[in-house]
Amino acid sequence: MKLLTAILALGLVASATCYECKSTGNTEVTANGEQSRNGQFPHHALIVSTFPDKKRYCSGAMVSRKFVITVAQCVEGSSKIEVTLGAQCLLDGGDNKFRYKFTALEHFVRSGYNYETFENDIALVKFTDDNIRLPPWIKPIELPEATEEHLHDQLLTSGYGMLNYDTTSAADFLEFTQLTVLNHETCQQEFEFVTPESGRFCAQREEQEPNCVSDVGSPLVFKREGYKQYTLVGLTSFGQKFACEKGNPGALQEVSAHVEWIREIIGEATEQ
Repeated sequence: MKLLTAILALGLVASATCYECKSTGNTEVTANGEQSRNGQFPHHALIVSTFPDKKRYCSGAMVSRKFVITVAQCVEGSSKIEVTLGAQCLLDGGDNKFRYKFTALEHFVRSGYNYETFENDIALVKFTDDNIRLPPWIKPIELPEATEEHLHDQLLTSGYGMLNYDTTSAADFLEFTQLTVLNHETCQQEFEFVTPESGRFCAQREEQEPNCVSDVGSPLVFKREGYKQYTLVGLTSFGQKFACEKGNPGALQEVSAHVEWIREIIGEATEQ
């Protein structure tokens, strides 16, 4: 028992340190956040979807031992989806050896998804039939309540800085930055069709500097004071090009607007 305790303690120390990733060779990296620590975002998922013309690289969040959530545009119409958990590095290799890769079994796109307006841009990906055993640095994120609001709260987003579903300008490692949730009036100055009832919202860096950290599907999370667990607030959906180039607001899907559907799909429907 003492030996096991010592091993676990060493593992926790190691998880708090930074790491070296296999280089992508990118010289013009768009991401401009901070390098995350091992296990800092235990819910973050890397998603690679195969389409007839190319592969799309996106991010998402683990919401159960069987499902990850992302945006519909990343998976709708794909022939194959790969989910990687524990992906501190974008590429295989380097110090990030403890990655868990799955070929998805099926995916579910939210009814009413519109690829032009990004309405209901939400999808769940089932990556296993089993309640898999995972190390402590990989775990599902907490879902919000349907009535939960975070106006003006400061939240964290994580990603590799991938633009246009591509890795050519991405960072080698998982980065993060802090964004602030904007009111709908400010959001509508950028995207007039984002209304309070649309299930979408905007977030922006307070200093309005370019935010290239978020990938399509990147989770935006909140941590209550005194709590260790994150709550999933949003998923990056559109407007990222302008957020990256000029520091404009980016638009996200509001997870609380879809939480009952999410719970129903993953088998955790709340009692009526």
